[in-house]
Amino acid sequence: MRKIYELDKQVIVPTYMEVLAWQKMPERSASPRVKQLMDDTIGLFGELVAPRGLVDDFETGEFPRLYEGMGLNAPDGPVPLIAARANATALMAVTMGDALAVKSNDLFLHGKVSLGYMLNVVSSAGAERLGRRMCRLFLERLRLESSEAPEIKNLKVQYYCPGHCGWHISGQEKLLVALHADEIGISLNKHYVMHPFKSASGIMIAAHLEVHRFRQGFSFCAECREHKCVERFKLLESEN
Repeated sequence: MRKIYELDKQVIVPTYMEVLAWQKMPERSASPRVKQLMDDTIGLFGELVAPRGLVDDFETGEFPRLYEGMGLNAPDGPVPLIAARANATALMAVTMGDALAVKSNDLFLHGKVSLGYMLNVVSSAGAERLGRRMCRLFLERLRLESSEAPEIKNLKVQYYCPGHCGWHISGQEKLLVALHADEIGISLNKHYVMHPFKSASGIMIAAHLEVHRFRQGFSFCAECREHKCVERFKLLESEN
């Protein structure tokens, strides 16, 4: 089922602690000035964000063809292995609107570098919340449609995106075409970067928790600086 979501912005606004975690900063290291800057920026983000999501069901068996993309993926990677064991899958694209990028650029142009930088950080944390929100909506729909199936209550939904875990960023091209993501204002430039900034696309995979677990032993893991897979799995474990 294909659906466009107009989302409640307050669900997407990250907490102070989430912003700290995104910067890998312990709470005690933040000075009063930094705390005030974060509070101001979180408030600004809440005013400007306009979250929208697009979801479409996807046959798991079709994923290898989609994943192939431009043929630039790493020779190994966890996503095809996880998708092969999925109970259900759906494609998604999400955006937080144009206003954040416009404001961020304006802040830097007028020398408000600290606020501009912090808005970028808060937007990243908000984008992570937006991805998790789409996973939650997908899981709730699965539970509603298959309430009699006993295994449904044990499923967890995680999202996997091009640009991470061996899936080359060029994979976004096929994803966005398949989704007709232009309907929610998302476009792709020649470098496979999405507009508006902090937009995301990927596949949501519903499976048992252990299906989503993998070790960081792939060919690309040593060069990865973000290790988002670790934080996302921790969040997945904590969800009901």
